[in-house]
Amino acid sequence: MGSVTASLDRIFSEGINEVIVTTFKNAAPMGIIMKNGSLSMIVFCTSHTARNIVRDGWIVAHISHDPVLFVKTAFEDLPEKYFIIENIGDITVHRLNGIQNWIACTAYVENKTSDRIFVKLEPVHVNITSVLPVPVHRGLNNIIEATVHATRFIMNKDPWLADLIRHHGDLVMRCGGEQDKKAIKLLYSYINEVVPETFL
Repeated sequence: MGSVTASLDRIFSEGINEVIVTTFKNAAPMGIIMKNGSLSMIVFCTSHTARNIVRDGWIVAHISHDPVLFVKTAFEDLPEKYFIIENIGDITVHRLNGIQNWIACTAYVENKTSDRIFVKLEPVHVNITSVLPVPVHRGLNNIIEATVHATRFIMNKDPWLADLIRHHGDLVMRCGGEQDKKAIKLLYSYINEVVPETFL
């Protein structure tokens, strides 16, 4: 625990890993890409996360199975009470209170387009507890898929995305637990604030 020598392939799987990423006073669901033993992210330039990475050069990746937290951090800013300020070497990071498994990384912008930054991550501190293995859970997985579609739907109002959200929402109601069902209802309410009566 705490050592950056911890094997990344014991934490992340090859491909895209969904985590909650914090930057300065900000938290958002993000996909961390693991490829050939290296970590990276692709972040939209308009996001708080991108602006903070460019300015500060760090992120903290939190491994969470809380479906409500994924939805809340996608659509609203968390109050300051959610964050813990921690000094790691010569950097000061903001991490989430109550999440035991997290990895602090330096973040370097390797490339930039008109709408995205491509970010290289280098772990500088790993805090992983000894926990029981968690099986793949269809409720949480469908919450994550619905949340990804929802963040795009509120920008372009594409009916096809709304259909995908409904599909995943139906699976959540069939396969999820009470927290998953609470999360999908919260997701619908966020969408309805932007596009009224989309989900009744």
